[in-house]
Amino acid sequence: MTHVVKLDKENPLLHIKVYGSVQIFGVEEQEVRCEIKSPQLATLVKEEGDVYVTANASCDLYVPESASIEIEKVMGSAKISGVKNEINISKILGNLVLLDINSANVEKVGGNFSVRKAQGGVLVNKIAGNLTVEDVDTFTSEKVGGNCRVKNVSGSLDIQKAGGKFSGQSIKNLIGGSKIGGSFTAHEVRLGGDLNVGGRIKLLDAAFTNDQNIRAGGNIEVMLAGEQKDYIFKLRSGDGRIRIKVHGDDVEHRGGTYEYQVGQGVMTLTLAAGGIITLTDQTDFEEEIVGDLSDQFEFEESAFDEMIRNRVESATRVAEAKVKSAEIRLDQIKERLERQRGFGLDFDFAESDSGRKKTGAPVPPVQRPAAKKGASDEERLMILQMLQDKKISVEEAETLFQALEE
Repeated sequence: MTHVVKLDKENPLLHIKVYGSVQIFGVEEQEVRCEIKSPQLATLVKEEGDVYVTANASCDLYVPESASIEIEKVMGSAKISGVKNEINISKILGNLVLLDINSANVEKVGGNFSVRKAQGGVLVNKIAGNLTVEDVDTFTSEKVGGNCRVKNVSGSLDIQKAGGKFSGQSIKNLIGGSKIGGSFTAHEVRLGGDLNVGGRIKLLDAAFTNDQNIRAGGNIEVMLAGEQKDYIFKLRSGDGRIRIKVHGDDVEHRGGTYEYQVGQGVMTLTLAAGGIITLTDQTDFEEEIVGDLSDQFEFEESAFDEMIRNRVESATRVAEAKVKSAEIRLDQIKERLERQRGFGLDFDFAESDSGRKKTGAPVPPVQRPAAKKGASDEERLMILQMLQDKKISVEEAETLFQALEE
């Protein structure tokens, strides 16, 4: 089933909430199209040119590529591709994939996060799973729970903390006080900030932009880029072994600490390793660090999606059962009133074409002794009318009936 909303605004804002998974595709048409298996589980409302989308199950959305997107919540996984305007996301409980976008600001991803081809900046505060970044201008993240694979960052990369290992290639400027729980391996990287790694560090064709501290729980291996000539290296090895092969020098030092100068010594780099430190300018490295990342950008529903789908279906069945139960109880109340008063109440609880409620013939007046308590016919009709207008629940109606009969 497809819901379609035609737009009269070139750059609409879409507010999206999905209790399942969602794929969002940027298209040239000026409309919002929602494809979902159960049409009653999705609503699209246009207000002042913007569109509010709520889906209680997984769906596909086709939106103008010039649209801006605000996602409040996606209970499953999400994929957004071809949207060229601003993307703001509060929470994705599953995985999130961004493809061919301009910029994005994401608060929290409960699964893995992948982004490819972003012309502007991408900010993701917290990622519970793994991170994959390829062909972006700038990327920033406060925390990544798993591993990081990064390739071709033309601007800056700032990952404050990652629980797993880091593999990077062709990174113009790695900044920030990075803390990596596992190993750190990078090829063609320019460091602009300190680096703190729980495992080993391997920097190949590495360059540095200012004074920095580099620490590793394991070994440190640095292969300097060819144009880098003016450093003072302060080396501290917990293993007691330091190896240097730079500019024809061949040093094998044992003792734990060593200072080595390259060129004019303009910048000071402190390397502290729990294991061996190796410093070289040999450039015969051919190993691929990151490799092909294509498989990281496929849309895969997380295991959480099926659970959400089952819960939505179960909730729908329960709601339908409650509606049926309410109809039966209303019929019972009608029958009881008819028996008590001796006349029929012909109620049609559906709205007429004019939008007003249908009622039966006028109720004949019924008098009762003043000393006898109980609800009048007018009071009963008033209660039923409030119930019909959904101003009170079935339980509240029964409570009113009981109170009036006392």
